[in-house]
Amino acid sequence: MSHPLVSKTGDERRQVPVFWREFKANVLSLRGKNDEAIEVWVELLRSDLPRPQFQIVEKLIKARVYVEAKEYLEKLVEKPGGDLGEIKYQLARSCLGLGLVQEAKEAIEEALEVCPEKAAYWSTLADCQLEQGEWRLAAEALDKSLRADPKQAETVFRLGTIYSYNGEYAEALRCFSGACQLQPRKVGYWEMKAEMHLELGQIREACFSYKQALRYCADPEIMARTAYCYVQLDEIEKGTRYYEKTLKHEPDHYDSLCNLAAIYQNQGRSNEALRLLERAHSIFPNDAILLNNLAYIMVHLGRTRKAQEYYQAALSLTPQHPLILYNLSVCLASKGEWNGAIEIIQQLLEIDPDHSDAWALLGNIYDEIAEPELAIDCFNKALKLA
Repeated sequence: MSHPLVSKTGDERRQVPVFWREFKANVLSLRGKNDEAIEVWVELLRSDLPRPQFQIVEKLIKARVYVEAKEYLEKLVEKPGGDLGEIKYQLARSCLGLGLVQEAKEAIEEALEVCPEKAAYWSTLADCQLEQGEWRLAAEALDKSLRADPKQAETVFRLGTIYSYNGEYAEALRCFSGACQLQPRKVGYWEMKAEMHLELGQIREACFSYKQALRYCADPEIMARTAYCYVQLDEIEKGTRYYEKTLKHEPDHYDSLCNLAAIYQNQGRSNEALRLLERAHSIFPNDAILLNNLAYIMVHLGRTRKAQEYYQAALSLTPQHPLILYNLSVCLASKGEWNGAIEIIQQLLEIDPDHSDAWALLGNIYDEIAEPELAIDCFNKALKLA
C-alpha cells in the first residue's frame, strides 16, 4: 500500500544545505584549502542555526580562528537552555588562543561547576594555570583530569613533563612509567622514562627503557643514549657496538663520533680515533674540547707540532681552560720547549693555584734545566707540603 508524501518542515529544509555546506568545508580542508574552508565554517556560524555548532567551533579553534569562535560562543551563552558547560569550555579555549588567560580561567571554572567530571575541562584549567606560572596547581588539575579518565596516556605524559621541567624527577618517572603501560609502543614515552632514570642515577633501568624504545623505532639518538648507558655501566663492548650502529644510521652524529673516538683511544686504537675526530671537526670546527682531544691523540701519535696547533686553537676559544692549558704545557715540555711550558704553567697556576699536576710538571721542568731549589719548592707544593 502506498503512502502519501509528507512535506519537510522549514527546519528540515534548512538542515539540508547546512549539511552540504559543512561537507564542502570539510572537503576543502582535506584538500589543503584551509582559508576557503574557514570562510564556509564562519558563514555557517553566522547563519543563526537553531542548534549549537560545537563541531564547527572545534574546527575553527584547531585552525586558530579564535575571534569568530569566541564571538559565536558568547552569543550562545545568552541563549537559554544551552549546554553551558560545553559553551564555557570552548569559550575558555578560544580565550586561551587569544592570550586572554584570566578570562579563559574564569570560563573553564564555570564549566567545571556544571560538569566537574569532564577530563578535558580539567586539562584546560591546567593550561590556564601553567600560563599563569602555577605549575603545582596545574599538576593537581591534571590529576583530577586523570581521575575522570584514567586512560589518557597523553595527559599522564604531560603531567610527567611538568614534574620533569620543575626538577621533580621521581614524580616524573612515575608518570612516564604509567604512560608506557598505557601505550607501550610510544617511543617518546620510553625515551623520557629513560631520561628520568638517568637523572636519578638509575643507569641500568635507563638502558632497559632506551632498548624498549628501540624496539619500535631505530632512532640514532636513542642508540647513542643506549651506548652512553652501557659505557657508564662499564660494558664497553656493548657501548661500542651501539655507537657503531648509531654512526651506521647517521654518520655525522657528533656525540657518537666523539665518544666512540674516546673509547678507541683508550683501547690504543689511535688512528681509528683520529679518523672519527677529524670527521667531527669537519662538522663543528670550533669546539674547544674536540680540539683538545684531537691534540691529545696527535701527541700519542708523535705529531707534537700538529698537537700544539690544536691546543692553541682550543685556547683561542677558551683561554682559561685548565685542562687545555695543562695539556699544552705537557706537549711543550715533551718537545723540550721549557720556557714556553713554564709560561703556560704559570698561566694555569694563576687560575688554579692548587693544581697539583701543574706544580709537579713545573718541578720536573726545573729539574731538567738544573734548578734544583725551584724544583724542590714545586714538588712540595704539588704534595701540599709548602
